[in-house]
Amino acid sequence: MDLYVVRHGETNENKIKMMQGNMDTLLNETGRNQALEVRSKLDGIKIDLIISSPKSRALETAKIISNGEIPIITDERLLSRDHGEFEGKSRHDVDLEDYWNIKVNKQYERAESVGHMFERITDLLNEIKENYSDKTVLITTHSGICRILYYYFNGIPESGSLLEYESTNCSLEKYELEV
Repeated sequence: MDLYVVRHGETNENKIKMMQGNMDTLLNETGRNQALEVRSKLDGIKIDLIISSPKSRALETAKIISNGEIPIITDERLLSRDHGEFEGKSRHDVDLEDYWNIKVNKQYERAESVGHMFERITDLLNEIKENYSDKTVLITTHSGICRILYYYFNGIPESGSLLEYESTNCSLEKYELEV
């Protein structure tokens, strides 16, 4: 089955490289225009269902793409990584090599481990296969979830580092989910 994945449009916090995590930030004008561009790219492709993170920036992206024509449901498993003690900080203030290495799978005081993220996304994908195998599904979510999905479908590097793949705001990926 075809699975499309879209990272939410730009927020002001993205512009300053803030680790938003589960802060409920909003799309800016650029982000809304990016979502409109994705809607245009998908013109002619029949999307049956959009599953979105419940955060405003992802849900608004979904609504713009849907244009009121595609059903949208939310799923908390698509929430951004819980950045815990790093939420609101600059990406430059975090050791991203450890933070995004699934073999290290560092356990933080409050921040979610990358291994846990992988588990929750695998759980969601299994549910999509079980319940929507006859549909074309589009997911709207966050950069960290886009990263996990990329490595789910393309394999984890031997080093365990998940830093090579980087999504951009309103990036659009297509995967084949084996049912």
